[in-house]
Amino acid sequence: MSVQVLDLVMGERAGAGAAVAVATASAMGFATSNALQHRVAGRVPGSVSGAFEVLGHLVTQRLWLVATTVSCVALLLHATALRLGSLALVQPMMLAGVVLAVPLRAAVEHKVPSAPELRAVVVTVVGLAAFVVCVNPRPSEAPAHLGAGAAFVAAGFACGVWALRRAANSGANARRRAGLLGAGAGVMFGLTAGLLKVVTNAVASGQVATFGFLISFGCLVGAGLLGTAMNQRAYQIAPLSFSMPVVNVVDIVVAILFGVLVFGEAPAHSPGRLLLQAGGLALAVLGLRMIASLKEHGAASACQLFEARR
Repeated sequence: MSVQVLDLVMGERAGAGAAVAVATASAMGFATSNALQHRVAGRVPGSVSGAFEVLGHLVTQRLWLVATTVSCVALLLHATALRLGSLALVQPMMLAGVVLAVPLRAAVEHKVPSAPELRAVVVTVVGLAAFVVCVNPRPSEAPAHLGAGAAFVAAGFACGVWALRRAANSGANARRRAGLLGAGAGVMFGLTAGLLKVVTNAVASGQVATFGFLISFGCLVGAGLLGTAMNQRAYQIAPLSFSMPVVNVVDIVVAILFGVLVFGEAPAHSPGRLLLQAGGLALAVLGLRMIASLKEHGAASACQLFEARR
């Protein structure tokens, strides 16, 4: 009996390790894509307004299309990671790309990261590590609860549309509007992660021809498009520090809630660990804000390097 338990624990650790590795590779792809997209979105003329108008302009830009291709590859890796681990394990690992971008950019520029850069990275890494160490890594083997999923997705889309309308109609400054758009985009990206897990599970079990799969796939595409449109609009109107941390924390929270309500995944094994996870997430968000506030031209320098080598 003890041998069986040991095999189960070792198998769980191996699966979690593979999920973390694939999720980290996915995060690097998303971070590269976001940096390139932010560069292009910042050049959209001020006369182009509205989330979908901005998106329509961006699809004509070659560099933005290259960035989107990178994002699609990252999405496939993300889907693989979600098959290997729980939403609570995989989704926070998307922060790893933001963290790794700092030392990688310094290495490309042949310089040592500055003290503020290192401080921001350490704060984010410590917060992310505290969250992941306490997480329940096992993906649920139970089928998705479609009723709960439909209600959750409907509520998520309602929140996203509300944020989009508030950002469009609000008389607030650009930074507040970017924050609203970031929150709406985070909801959509969290839904995207959950729906991606629903879709990949359906494909793996051969249930592609079902009505539930078609609805889930349609919602996945819709959430991805709406989230991308809001995110690009936020990039256009304000610095990253006013949207990027909001996008990431809302994304993680929504994805975890999706896992709990739809798949029955427990994010932690005990209330104490859940409390530590909350503290780790708060610390990671603080680190993200520090990273985003360091140098707004950081993403631009990475993109200039990319453009020079095309």
